[in-house]
Amino acid sequence: MLKRLQNILTLSCFFGVSFASIPAYSQQLSVSPLVIERKAESGQARGVIDVTNGSDKPYRARVTLSPFTYSREGLQVLKSSPNDLTPYLTFSPRELLITPGQKRSIRFNARLLPSLPQGEYRAMFSIEELKENSPSTQKNEVSLVVSIVSTIFVRNGDLAPILKIEKAFYDGKNKEIRLLVNNAGKATIRARTDWNLTQNGKSVNSGKLEETTIIAEGDRYIRIAYPPQEQNLTPGNYNFSGKLTWDFPNKGGTLPFNVNFNVSPEDIKTETKPAQPLKK
Repeated sequence: MLKRLQNILTLSCFFGVSFASIPAYSQQLSVSPLVIERKAESGQARGVIDVTNGSDKPYRARVTLSPFTYSREGLQVLKSSPNDLTPYLTFSPRELLITPGQKRSIRFNARLLPSLPQGEYRAMFSIEELKENSPSTQKNEVSLVVSIVSTIFVRNGDLAPILKIEKAFYDGKNKEIRLLVNNAGKATIRARTDWNLTQNGKSVNSGKLEETTIIAEGDRYIRIAYPPQEQNLTPGNYNFSGKLTWDFPNKGGTLPFNVNFNVSPEDIKTETKPAQPLKK
């Protein structure tokens, strides 16, 4: 029986991170850039995506597209969206063969309809391997399809983010400090986080977190794994402060935060509770 395994290599903290080759079973592919941002001029936006084959085998592939967004937890692929860019995108080439060691460029053009309202339009770009199945061996063959994902943002109009800190709390189950950030603006940003944790006026820990995508007209948890290995977290009240910083065309932004949260004994029990054996 033919099985089709599809691996989508996505970004958790997403975007702005330089891309290294990703091993995909026996192959190594890379896509650059991971994020493309354009402002539509006269209803059009253009760009180039480079795909490199670092393996010793040829790679035959095609371009596929999907609408997407970000929920509080992370990337979410959609079937439809009012911010869907896919109907307005064309690519050249749409299918391609990449020989070992070769880099191929895929050009895209976004043509927005004049009737489209101002706003941000988005598409998730995938480059998928095309596998040919032999009819004589189809019953026993395992077909692997690997997707390498990039994202395209096209802004129609003069848009800006509007960020606000909602709250912070400790998630003992996942051992994370979570900071909820709302973006009421019409432009997505990727925020870097500098944070400090104090208790009773004394510093407990501090750190930096690379970029977290906060979608336009949505909210997102910035998630900081805590405590570090070989350290403990005690119950009590904590102060969580720092700042978010982000880059944006023509100017960046900064948002300081200073919020309190409580860690209960139950949170610590949840955190330290040993995993239960699976029931057969």
